[in-house]
Order: sequence, then C-alpha cells, then structure tokens
Amino acid sequence: MIIIGAKGRLDIERALKELKSMGKFAQVLDASVVCGKEHLIIAYEHAKRAFKNGRNVCKNIEMEFMLYASAKRQIKDAIEFIGAKEEGVYAFVFDDISKEEAIDFVKKLNLKIDNKVLQPTMEKLGKFVREKELETVDKAFYFDLLFEKMALLNAIK
Repeated sequence: MIIIGAKGRLDIERALKELKSMGKFAQVLDASVVCGKEHLIIAYEHAKRAFKNGRNVCKNIEMEFMLYASAKRQIKDAIEFIGAKEEGVYAFVFDDISKEEAIDFVKKLNLKIDNKVLQPTMEKLGKFVREKELETVDKAFYFDLLFEKMALLNAIK
C-alpha cells in the first residue's frame, strides 16, 4: 500500500475519473481529517475483510474504505466528512502500483507532495472522538479510540 500526502487545488472530477481508470485500488481523501498512515492502513484492512466476508455495504472497495476511514455508517456522511475537497490537503491511497507510479500520478494532478499533511494531531482526532471519550483512556491510547470506532462499524452495519 502506498500513501502519499499532497496539497494544492484539485479538480475532483478529473482526479476521481483518473483514479478509477487505473483499474486498481486507488482513493483520494481529505487529509485534514486523516490521523496518520496507520489510520488509512487499518481502514483499508477493514474494507478488504468486509468484502472477503461478504459484509460490505458498498458496491466497491473504495467506498467501503471511505466508510471505515471516516468511521461513519452512511456513504453520504462519509463523503462529506472525508471526501477530497477542491482546495486543501489530500491523502492518496494506492494498492498494487509502485511508489514511482503513485508519485507520478499525484504530480500529474499539479499537486505538491507533502507527507506532513498526513501526520496525526489532536485537532484531527477531535473530529472523530469527543473530549469525554479521551478522558477514559491514557494519552498513549488516544488514537486507538479512532481505530476502535472504525472496528465498531462492523457491529452496527
């Protein structure tokens, strides 16, 4: 799995069309709510497992991945929350392509590669987890609360 952070202005329709034409797993998300590469890796593993076990609610793995990455139950909510916006920071996720191909793809969209946009922050985590929930665990486990919310989607789907 290749994950690339980028920033700039993105033609969403063009990017999604080109991602789809790759014929392999590829997705772009709003990196302002991505809490690190581990967040995306875990979401992808959940999505793959859902398809493997026939528990998927979406027709394609890219949308299932968005549900898990957003920790939302509804596709519409997931897209509004974590879907790429026209201007901002982005997380590109690819599977089954080389890092060079992934970098070339992002550069072709006239974006500046910047993996710092993927770093987890408390501000980002606050978009998933309430203050009361943070009080229930040691600081070392704050981001595990997000991973738990993603895992709980299995129980409520």
